[in-house]
Amino acid sequence: MTVSPSRFALFYALYFALLGCIAPYWGLYLHDLSFSPAEIGSLMALFGVVRILAPNMWASQAERFRGPVQMVRYAGLLTLVCFSLIFITQSFVGVAMVMLAYGFFWAAMLPQYEVLCLRALGNQVDKYSRVRLWGSIGFVVSVTALGVLLNAFEVGVLPIVMWALMMLITVNSWLMPDVSHPRSPSEGGGESFWRYLFRPAIVGFILLNVLLQLSFGPYYTFFSIYLDEAGYSAAMTGVIWAVGVIAEVVLFWQFGRIMHLLSWRAWVIVSLVLTALRWLLTGVLIGSLPSLFILQILHAFSFGVMHAVSMRYVQKLFPDHFHGRAQALYSSVSFGVGGALGAWISGLLWEPMGGTLVFALAGAASLAGAVVAWLTLSPVKR
Repeated sequence: MTVSPSRFALFYALYFALLGCIAPYWGLYLHDLSFSPAEIGSLMALFGVVRILAPNMWASQAERFRGPVQMVRYAGLLTLVCFSLIFITQSFVGVAMVMLAYGFFWAAMLPQYEVLCLRALGNQVDKYSRVRLWGSIGFVVSVTALGVLLNAFEVGVLPIVMWALMMLITVNSWLMPDVSHPRSPSEGGGESFWRYLFRPAIVGFILLNVLLQLSFGPYYTFFSIYLDEAGYSAAMTGVIWAVGVIAEVVLFWQFGRIMHLLSWRAWVIVSLVLTALRWLLTGVLIGSLPSLFILQILHAFSFGVMHAVSMRYVQKLFPDHFHGRAQALYSSVSFGVGGALGAWISGLLWEPMGGTLVFALAGAASLAGAVVAWLTLSPVKR
């Protein structure tokens, strides 16, 4: 039995609606708890660190489950249970433990869904983009609605909304058909899998994604705080975030029609250069709302193009029986290593250097990723 694309669309909508709570507003919640920028950066870095470990640890235990669906069911349930503890702690250590615990299980879900979805769609990136865009729609709805909600209520309402979304994600996973896929005898053979990582194209692919996510560090950790300090309301903060993701939605919807215009490597390089420009000008033009809207549109490249093409590279660079582990690796090293470093470094530098310079450094990291892509990736165009 195969899983309907609509079931994946619902998962993406809910999962990224939850991300729409975390990325723009979790920093504000931590700020409301009176944590310093360094503490906020450290907490977000810890959340990134667990995303390094969790996908690979779960993928290495895949043979203990009937299939990916059973795995995401348990991961969703344990995510919900662990996050529930946020309602009984506000200390730095307590919040850190909750973030580590629920993050460990939450991070296990997306790579498995990505593998299931791509298999169900025959690894066709254009079809995948049209299913994945529902995640962007979920993010837009979440971030916009929360902006309005936080204008009316205190930011303390945020964990309640997040808990409700986690409950819906868990329910959705238990309603999915319990499909399983035959495993190759070599799947799970760690030694042969790790040998692939020494290939120049794979090293370059991993490094450029680490640099990209490192560049997102100040954006995911401090952008909403930066907007608040610049005088923007919570509702307008939600709108600003939504503009970027709406551009991402349009990109996912139309990417199948335009992807043939450039090679995969060219798409990566163009996206990373535009991302570098985006971060540099964000720090300079934070006080100009029209400029921020224009810069947010570049999120179509910073995330939309980069994720769609990266998913295809994962399928190309690794053989079929390693796609599950490769997807977990991609998730852990890019969003985990890159995200953790970006959050930690931006937390350390935010007060002494200020937002303008920190965003400029983020731009430099993205530009370095473009150089890595030019030197290591092959110009595939299919």
